Amino acid sequence: MITRLFAPLAYPCAFPLSRRIVLQRWGSAGIGASAALAPILIRAQEATPASDVAANIALARSFYELYQLDDLAAADEILAPDFTWYSPPQTRFLAGADETKQLVTGLREFFLDLVITENDVIAAGDRVVVRWTLTGTAQTEHGGVPVIYTGIDIYRIADGKIVELWQNTDDLGLEQQLGNVPADGTPVA
Repeated sequence: MITRLFAPLAYPCAFPLSRRIVLQRWGSAGIGASAALAPILIRAQEATPASDVAANIALARSFYELYQLDDLAAADEILAPDFTWYSPPQTRFLAGADETKQLVTGLREFFLDLVITENDVIAAGDRVVVRWTLTGTAQTEHGGVPVIYTGIDIYRIADGKIVELWQNTDDLGLEQQLGNVPADGTPVA
C-alpha cells in the first residue's frame, strides 16, 4: 500500500453502507433540504460580484500550480493560516501550509512527471469546484507505473485565501492501477 497522496488510501475497500442504503436513508431528506436551500443559494450566488468569482477561480487554479513550482513558498501566499484539507470520510486530512508543502513534495517524488488537468471548474459565491485528472508515472518498488488518478475538489475561499478544501478521489482506481487491488476490487492477500 502506498503512502497517503491526496487522500488516505489505507481504508478498507469494503464500505460499510451501500449506495442504495444511503439513498434510502438520506435520499428524500436530501431532496427536501436542497429544495429548501435553493433560494438561499441563488441569493448568495447573485450577491457575489463576478470579479470575486473570477478571483476565486484563479486562486483555486493556483493551488494546482504548486505541483509544478520549484519553490513552494506560494503555498504561504494562497493558503489561510488555518487552512484545513478534508478527505473521506470527511475528516481532517491535513492543516496548514507546511503540511501541504510536505504532501506536494511527496507527491512530486512519487509521480516524477505528474500533470494535473482541470476537466471542469464551477464557481459560485465563496466556493470553487474543480474536477481534475492527474496523469503520471508512479514510482513503485516494481518500477514506474503509468497511472490516471481522478478527483473532485471543493474550495472555500475567504479574504483572498483558500480556507478549506474538501476532496474526493478515486483511490480504488489508483490502487488497482498500482497492482495493490485486483480489478474486481478484492484486496490482494
